[in-house]
Amino acid sequence: MKKIITIFILILSFYNYGQNKIEISLQQDARLFLVGDQKGNDPLTINFLSKLEVPVYNLEKSHLSIYLGIEYADLVGKNFKRYSIGTGYIVKSIYGKIGAGAYLDFGKIYRKDEGFNSFSLSGELNYRLSEKLKLICTQQLTYRKDLVVLYNSNNKYVISGFIGLKYSL
Repeated sequence: MKKIITIFILILSFYNYGQNKIEISLQQDARLFLVGDQKGNDPLTINFLSKLEVPVYNLEKSHLSIYLGIEYADLVGKNFKRYSIGTGYIVKSIYGKIGAGAYLDFGKIYRKDEGFNSFSLSGELNYRLSEKLKLICTQQLTYRKDLVVLYNSNNKYVISGFIGLKYSL
């Protein structure tokens, strides 16, 4: 917990360099919510992804940011928790009210009382609903060593699609 608080304080200290506001997002895995999966997780399965994103370097029509991420899934096998820290390149507008971002992070997955290092790459499209609120869609590719170790899976990369909201503080 001390590490998370220290990282959070460091991120907030970078906030002085950005002209944009801190953004917080909450997203749900669309597939698990709508149809479930073939592993026993029914529709309406919870799989939330949340990010606290702080701009650190502004360009004319884009910016670089750092963020803390938390993902939680209430799965049949065992709850899934992933904590991450990452960076992103965000274009404010690619067409009208539509923006985009590319993200890279490093994290730790906790499952069945074990921890596994992981990383993810993700892309985001957002639609600005107001000055403070955006509708977002994220496609994420995550390295999942937990699947290999705990479930003898041959697939160590998982692609997830999330839908949610992003709010500027």
